[in-house]
Amino acid sequence: MSRRQISTLLAVALLLAAYALSARHLFRPSEKNAPRVTLRFAHWQLEAGMREAFDQVAQRYMQLHPDVRVEQLAVPGTVYKQWLSTQLAGGTVPDLVSFNSTDPTLMAQLPRHFVAISRWLEEPNPYNAGTRLAGVPWRLTFIDGGRNRSTYLDQYRNYYAVGLSTQSMRMFYNRDLLREITGSDTPPADFQAWLALCQRVRAHRPGLQAVAGSREQLNWLLPTFLNQATMRWMMRSDHALRYSATATDFFTDYLRGRWDLRSPEVQKSLRIARAFGGEMPPGFLQLDRDSATQAFMRGEALFIPSGTWDYPTMRAQASFAIGAFRVPLPADDDREYGGDALQPVSDGSLSTAMPFYLAKQSRHQAEAIDFLRFVTSIEGNRLFSHASHWMPSVEGVEIDAELKPFARILDGYMTLDGYNAPALIGGPGADTTRLFETNLSLLYAPNGGVEALTAAIESRYRATVRSDLTRVLSTQRENLRRRDTALGALLFLGPPEQAEAARQLSGQHLVETQACLLADTLAQTR
Repeated sequence: MSRRQISTLLAVALLLAAYALSARHLFRPSEKNAPRVTLRFAHWQLEAGMREAFDQVAQRYMQLHPDVRVEQLAVPGTVYKQWLSTQLAGGTVPDLVSFNSTDPTLMAQLPRHFVAISRWLEEPNPYNAGTRLAGVPWRLTFIDGGRNRSTYLDQYRNYYAVGLSTQSMRMFYNRDLLREITGSDTPPADFQAWLALCQRVRAHRPGLQAVAGSREQLNWLLPTFLNQATMRWMMRSDHALRYSATATDFFTDYLRGRWDLRSPEVQKSLRIARAFGGEMPPGFLQLDRDSATQAFMRGEALFIPSGTWDYPTMRAQASFAIGAFRVPLPADDDREYGGDALQPVSDGSLSTAMPFYLAKQSRHQAEAIDFLRFVTSIEGNRLFSHASHWMPSVEGVEIDAELKPFARILDGYMTLDGYNAPALIGGPGADTTRLFETNLSLLYAPNGGVEALTAAIESRYRATVRSDLTRVLSTQRENLRRRDTALGALLFLGPPEQAEAARQLSGQHLVETQACLLADTLAQTR
């Protein structure tokens, strides 16, 4: 081999070595610059601006913690439940996940797959240092004290999540279309005025619908309408003097013969639901929320009832001005639908939403909790709320001006919350709910109505309610046995664990009392 060839080969070798070193530098960061921890969180909120809001929060957190990388996984809601089950089974679940803990079929997964975070919630949030919330226990920095059906699980007597936002139900409307129909963009003040306006909508243009709706919209509104029709009456079921009533309260009274499906208040609540559903398109029970939203966005309907979670998407896509007002309720002097509510009517308890849970499989639990603390600090929650156009969950975070119409109205009375109100008709468990829902179309059929629905379910109602309450009692007893073991173990550990056991014992005694009362009712009403 000639000297020239040797020189050429040496030059090529040097070039290849330089390329390899460059590639290693570009694609394999040095240990000094590599993140120490990679946190992943998953959710199904694909509304406009939501992923961008999470990205902004993650970027800010990574600025504060350069050794941590935060990745979000946005999974479509249609497959989220199946996707999460697969991740849990495969051991690949993200560190933090949004999870629907109010679904009874999923409740059993909580202690198995997620970590109770009560001990962290009793500590101050360090990211609130120097603010009005400095030194305040983390759970008390939330507008609901950190306690609602998604974050605090009564049957386990523990906190499992923190919520990032608050939500409310509102009636959204096309301001331009309302002005075209009425000459004003001022919405109606009560239920009768709203029904009269709906008649004008139908007469205004062939094919124009008053309300774009679906089964989901009806389910979201049932709490409001049932509360309106049954508020005074349901106070009779408040045997624990809590100024509220639960599904168990309702249906133990039902078994004792204190009400039935033909009670005037129940019948009125069904009439209100039928009147409202009658303004939705025919067959709306077969539609999903996306179909309803698309119809509203195309200008095919004047109104759409929805939660404030849909506002960012509608705001981004609408070609018209969008207004919002409180869902119209019957006035107290409304002879047909009113007279049963305690006035004024509140939107209900203020609670946080969009809960995130810490997976037991997480290898970075301390870092995951730290990230949750940042997202729910004054700084982090303000950043998230402003970017997502969702309302904040933390005390002291100012609501953006355009979100002010969505703020929940708390000055008033509300005896049923969004979980218990549908149970007044739907039932205390899955079987009763299924009986009601499979016959719900009778309420809206042209030849149907309140009587048709009542007649279809009343012969099977009592047996089904009893079966569901028996299952509720069985679940309560099983949970009590599990908690007794855990509390007993805590008593033999150190002082912090013993203090936690003492805190939880009062809740355990309350559940035992409720279980005994339910067992007594079932025994006496055979």
